[in-house]
Amino acid sequence: METIRFIIGRRGLGAGLLVAALAGCQVGQFPPAVNPPAQADAPQLAVGDTWIYRHTDGYTKLPRGTYTHTISAIAGDVVTVQVTAENGNVVASDQFTREWNWLDRPMTNIQRFRYAPPYRAFQFPLQADTRWSVQMKATDVATGKVHDLARVDGKVDGWKRVTVPAGTFDAVAVHRSAYSGVEIFERTQEYIVEDDWYAPAVNNVAAGSYRSTYRDKTQNGDDDDGWRSNDWTRVELLEYRPARK
Repeated sequence: METIRFIIGRRGLGAGLLVAALAGCQVGQFPPAVNPPAQADAPQLAVGDTWIYRHTDGYTKLPRGTYTHTISAIAGDVVTVQVTAENGNVVASDQFTREWNWLDRPMTNIQRFRYAPPYRAFQFPLQADTRWSVQMKATDVATGKVHDLARVDGKVDGWKRVTVPAGTFDAVAVHRSAYSGVEIFERTQEYIVEDDWYAPAVNNVAAGSYRSTYRDKTQNGDDDDGWRSNDWTRVELLEYRPARK
């Protein structure tokens, strides 16, 4: 499918305003949970745990495929997840901590990195109004180049009642704003907005929204200041299959 990019606006819309504007957009119409617990504890993971997600284009609502995520190994604090497409091809092997923080996986809409310290996707226990900010080194897995200024800012927005094809769950809304730190001659770094609805009942995300923007530095006219929206992917859980004990 052809990547869809939009011109954001006229000259003068800075990166901070742009991230704030994206963060304020509605990405999920989920009602508040009724009598939720005080917090969501860290997941209990096992080799063989499997989650199947449907991907959808956030702009067009067109399908982008179904992907199966299966824990293939756990060694210490390193969890390896094999990602398989609908045709049975393995398309990725990602690594996380036991709390689903990223060790080795692509950043939203750009290339794969190794992160040190880990990319803080979650900070367990998840409690309302918890916030964090982590700067990390992101090493490009393909080239070995180290980018020192990657950063992720996260916050917990409270509990929602989330309905997806896999069922209805009480889920913690987690919002992240991230900055890739990867800038090249013709374009700025990626400014990333991520929203997850983490459901303790499935030890993972029940729904998610991932998008980003950047500025094309070759455009500098009055009618086009170069700001572009990159892909927007939304995911929904279709099925959760815990490992057999």
